[in-house]
Amino acid sequence: MNYRPLGRTGWKVSEISFGAWAIGGAWGNVSDEESMKTLHRAIDWKGAFWVASGVPALVLFSIGAVAATVGKLSWVVWAASIALGFIQSFTYAEIAGLFPNKSGGTSVYGAIAWVRYSKVIAPISVWCNWFAWSPVQATGSALAAGYILTALFAPDAAINTWHVTLCDLGFIRTGLSLRINAVFLLGAVILFAVKAIQDGGILRSANTTKILGISAMIPLILIGVVPILTGDIVKANFFPLVPLAHDALGHVVSGTWNMSGITVMAGGMFLAAWSTYGFETAVCYTSELKNPKTDTFKAIFYSGLLCVVVFTLVPFAFQGFLGLGTVGTPGMPMR
Repeated sequence: MNYRPLGRTGWKVSEISFGAWAIGGAWGNVSDEESMKTLHRAIDWKGAFWVASGVPALVLFSIGAVAATVGKLSWVVWAASIALGFIQSFTYAEIAGLFPNKSGGTSVYGAIAWVRYSKVIAPISVWCNWFAWSPVQATGSALAAGYILTALFAPDAAINTWHVTLCDLGFIRTGLSLRINAVFLLGAVILFAVKAIQDGGILRSANTTKILGISAMIPLILIGVVPILTGDIVKANFFPLVPLAHDALGHVVSGTWNMSGITVMAGGMFLAAWSTYGFETAVCYTSELKNPKTDTFKAIFYSGLLCVVVFTLVPFAFQGFLGLGTVGTPGMPMR
């Protein structure tokens, strides 16, 4: 691969290339002056892999929403979505190799592309990306706090029932309110703990997520594998392989592969992508890898394989063993 210098901004590919080969060339041609400006290379591909290892748990965030949208096509949607995410991650790696002094992933690369045209749109590009991902912190912390409280205390324990209502939001939805409770307080503690870990740098974050990743991956993989090994998968939960639809009364019925069915499929792909595309985080730290020439490809490849396994097996096992409940039962109204 051939590269030509672009002054202080890095190196540009002068021929079409792919994946780790372009990255290797770019990094191999960085001058001494440029290398002094790069970030600290504190982790190898395993560190980037562990940083991305928390992504498969995102399947639990939207598995219900996807099933409620597409019905029995749910497992197909998940498999197709993670396949697309795995392929496009190599495009991100190609871009990352062009900016050896930048860290932050696709949001930063998008801003760099825009800055020469508009200094207003460039920062908006970064802000919009991370604003969209910010709910993950709040939702994840709340879920973790809820799991901890449920595991340690009975449902009717005072710590689980205590709350202080700040604002009644019943005009939006019945029973909805803004309140402070144990989940809120414990979730805030978790958020501050995460910030403290991140302030210690990428190496500390990678070591911490390694522990958390292993503890989360083992249950998820067991959930996906055990029902298959025990033969508890029900074939009727997967077929007929048609999109979910509704009759005139709003009841769930089996749809057809017409434009409406394709639209439903696209909607499910959109929902699943919020979870499956997340392992691009393995690319975010290209500038902080000890040996980007080889580590970037390994980080993407192995974290991608992990996500392919989890995002395929878990929805498949959930649907095969538990079914879709009333959501996928013909003649039942949507709830």
